[in-house]
Amino acid sequence: METEIPVTTPPDDVRAPSDEQIERWAYEYLRHAPLSLTLREIHRLVAVETVSTGAGPVLDVGCGDGFWWTLRDHEDREVYGIDISVREIAQARTRIKAEVTDVSKEQPFPETKFEQIIGNCSLEHVPDIDAALANLRKAAAHGARLVMFVPTPRWAYQGRLQSWLLKHAPRVAMSVSGALNGFFQHWHLYDSKVWMRLLQQHGWNVRAIYGMGSARSEFLYRLFLPPSFAEFLIKQVTGKYPSRLLRHVPNAMLAPFARLVRWAVSAPLVAADSPTAYEYMIIAEATDLPR
Repeated sequence: METEIPVTTPPDDVRAPSDEQIERWAYEYLRHAPLSLTLREIHRLVAVETVSTGAGPVLDVGCGDGFWWTLRDHEDREVYGIDISVREIAQARTRIKAEVTDVSKEQPFPETKFEQIIGNCSLEHVPDIDAALANLRKAAAHGARLVMFVPTPRWAYQGRLQSWLLKHAPRVAMSVSGALNGFFQHWHLYDSKVWMRLLQQHGWNVRAIYGMGSARSEFLYRLFLPPSFAEFLIKQVTGKYPSRLLRHVPNAMLAPFARLVRWAVSAPLVAADSPTAYEYMIIAEATDLPR
């Protein structure tokens, strides 16, 4: 069964965040995480705000420290989060209702039915994806919306260096790709049709699939990726990114970087099969559970 043709523009009845709003998010994120992660997270934030609808309780799968929700306007919604990291959940509890939960082993917050579930680049890290999708469907109210971000199969082959290696030294390119996916613990790298079938098997009807990314955002992401690796390793030890030190820096000093982020993420949605799409944003609706 085929899904709808992936679209490249946001729905007409939903207004995308303004440039001023995006810059405000960028200032906040630059004081929280390295620039490469800031680009990715602001990209997703712009995209999810563009398609966000409805009210009612929302579940963030793989919520991490919950920082995302300090930027989003969610005062009229109950926000719940789950993660397998005790350290991350301890921070998230200062921002949202959060619990340590392995979604592949149990249904999150069994006493609550969620109107919206967000998987912010989390489900590709769960080894037992079938159990995870089944448990999320049990947690969803009928007609609930699932918005999930997952990497495309070829995300690690993007960039000028990888393009050159693919042409002249494909084995080296494949080794680099494998190392990146291993470092980020990507268990599931599927194309959009495979994700569609997996979701359908567990009671989710795919409504749309977008690609995420543009040539300029991908260039900047890879340009600043090496120092981001260093910050990531420091966070594994300390629990926080060194970027938090920038909270003592005035906006005027961060302004060039905030504007760079805004420029890079101003058009986040592309065709799902675009060569610059590093992620899919998949939007699905909870339907009757398969028999």
